[in-house]
Amino acid sequence: MKKLVAVGLAAMMTLGAGAVMAQAEEEKYPAGYELKVAMNCGAAPFGWTQDDDSNDAWPIDGTDQYVCGYDVWLAEMICETYDWDLKIIKTDWDGMIPGVVSGKVDCCISTLGVTEERLQSVDFSDFYWNNGCVMVVRKDSPYAEATSIEDFAGAKVTTQLVSIWMPLVDQIPDVQKEPGLGEMAELFVAVDSGKIDAMITGLTEAQSGCMSNPNLTYVVFDEGKGFDVELSALCAAIPMQKGNTELKEKCDAVISTLDHDAQLEMMTRALNCQPLSDGSDAEALTANETKDVTND
Repeated sequence: MKKLVAVGLAAMMTLGAGAVMAQAEEEKYPAGYELKVAMNCGAAPFGWTQDDDSNDAWPIDGTDQYVCGYDVWLAEMICETYDWDLKIIKTDWDGMIPGVVSGKVDCCISTLGVTEERLQSVDFSDFYWNNGCVMVVRKDSPYAEATSIEDFAGAKVTTQLVSIWMPLVDQIPDVQKEPGLGEMAELFVAVDSGKIDAMITGLTEAQSGCMSNPNLTYVVFDEGKGFDVELSALCAAIPMQKGNTELKEKCDAVISTLDHDAQLEMMTRALNCQPLSDGSDAEALTANETKDVTND
């Protein structure tokens, strides 16, 4: 009898432990969970730093400043959906993927493209924005009339360090490749001052920067005349640790509620809220300026 009781107790303990483990698995991201998100905080219109919480800006952890923009609003949507707390951690571009791999942050929401190299280290959510690939130049530059990357032969060109854009510089014939710069603002200043002839960036960043820098414009290339780059690398998604299917499914569920029109509406708002914008809709994105990318 004692042996049967002991066996029964052991079985109950095993079942109880299993239930506790199952419950722990189910509650990996319960209500009140603090989602730690890495963000650059210096790449308008996706995320820029400001001194107050206007336009639904969010505090930057460890500082007295806030970050605002498209990526911020997406992070807020995700956390509101699941009743999570949001912690945004300002992170340099080269620290984002390592931060996810190490577990320092749960994910990055900072307009990161999906590349084969990154997929070796992390998993990605579905796409939440599609970005074209353009070149920013001065309006009075001869390169402003360029129609292909061949027209930039011999030009001084660079882009952001540790970005999907840097390898593209080498596709320009006889290019004078300049050292990469860390922040978008530095790049726009470099073009405006004539230090470089052109910079490579995304369509959205170009529209944002040219709104704030009236001497600049951007060159869009017809298909076959631009850079050879995978579409997925131009599409922003959220990187998270490999095998974290629960977080991926939760992020994907929120992203799926943003159809193309909703994305454009959010981006229009971001462009018109960014620093130095005049608040008008004149430069806002329109549907024919970016492709509708599905997540099939």
